[in-house]
Amino acid sequence: MTREERYIEYDERIDRYLRNQMTDDERLVFEQDVDNNQELRERLVTTSMLVQGIAKEGMRREGQAQLDTIKQMDERQFKKAAQGRKPFKSLMHWAAGIAALVALAVGIHELYPTRNIKTPPMAQAEKTKKVKSNVTKTPAEPTLADIANEYNTPFDSEPDAFADIRKQLQRNDSKDMMAVVEDIDKIAWPIAKDEPKGAADEDAVKETQSNYEDCTHWYKALAYLKAGEKESAIKELNELIDHGTVEELVNRATKLLEKLK
Repeated sequence: MTREERYIEYDERIDRYLRNQMTDDERLVFEQDVDNNQELRERLVTTSMLVQGIAKEGMRREGQAQLDTIKQMDERQFKKAAQGRKPFKSLMHWAAGIAALVALAVGIHELYPTRNIKTPPMAQAEKTKKVKSNVTKTPAEPTLADIANEYNTPFDSEPDAFADIRKQLQRNDSKDMMAVVEDIDKIAWPIAKDEPKGAADEDAVKETQSNYEDCTHWYKALAYLKAGEKESAIKELNELIDHGTVEELVNRATKLLEKLK
């Protein structure tokens, strides 16, 4: 079999393959032949590239005209065109022996514009790998209310009178915080008895009063934070740090003040 005859046979098979006119068995045999036959593989790849490239460069109409011309040829005329002996002037600008193949490929693309051409495994281009973005999402900054909720936890020497205040801070929203501040101011501090039994009792009362005062500054600071009153909260925290006696609350106030800055 001559090269021209082989090319004609290749083109007929490629035409049927691209038009999806092969049976499953024929397609399997054809794809195996493509893998094993470099000449057939190159011709299929060239045809696939021409189908895509020519259509993109605005040669679709010309290709359709060539296809119409080829459809009118008989077998002898087609062979002459494929061998380079072109009997029609309209084919003269096509390259050598694949002039008819190029026109046929363009025609196939026009007739089947939505068909995905299957490129043989050895001719597939490496797919572009998706590059993972290195940009990490920055977490949202906590609000003043979030910070207040984070620090609103009980401590060891917390007086019972402030347990209800802590619960109000947990469940109330910002619009109720000024009412909570008023409730804090209404809490009565314990006072010494008119006739204390001794100095130990007086010291215990003073310690309890200091504890109440520290709790007042602390919980008012949290209430102001939930209300969005940052400066008022900072003022209460500074009072607690400068004059407080409950070490746990002073340490909390110091950490909270650093966070607010």
